[in-house]
Amino acid sequence: MHFNPTAMKRIAFVFLSLFLLWGCSKEAMVELVSISDTGCAREEPVTKSGENTGSQLILKYSPAGLVITRTNAVMNCSIKNGGIGCNVTNTGNTINFEVYELGEPLRCTCPVETMIAVLAGLRPGREYVLDYNCGGSFAPISFTYDKDLNLVIDLSLYML
Repeated sequence: MHFNPTAMKRIAFVFLSLFLLWGCSKEAMVELVSISDTGCAREEPVTKSGENTGSQLILKYSPAGLVITRTNAVMNCSIKNGGIGCNVTNTGNTINFEVYELGEPLRCTCPVETMIAVLAGLRPGREYVLDYNCGGSFAPISFTYDKDLNLVIDLSLYML
């Protein structure tokens, strides 16, 4: 058996490079675990104001992940035919969370008492920024994901 120091250095370099690439790309990906809603309470004609009076966003820690609860949302009543969907992506500590109606838009709105989503992949003790979009954009919301997290936000103060 012949020992080749140059070949050993190359192999060691390849393994070190792979290890470094694996370690650097280990950014936690936030992913949607579940989403649920109370559905359309009643159909209403479209109003110009589009206000979400009394609407809150609640961010809460759970062992399953970040629980995002939206109360008193006003959605297009197309949710009666298609439901509610969402897109979740993250870049670093910024979580982009977009909620939208599935189905063709109709000329009516629908109050939804509660929508709940659970996001996995967050690290306890880490600070995050939530970019929330549901029927409009809201100012970014900063929070630290830990066991004491129970942040209640009046969304009227965050409307853009």
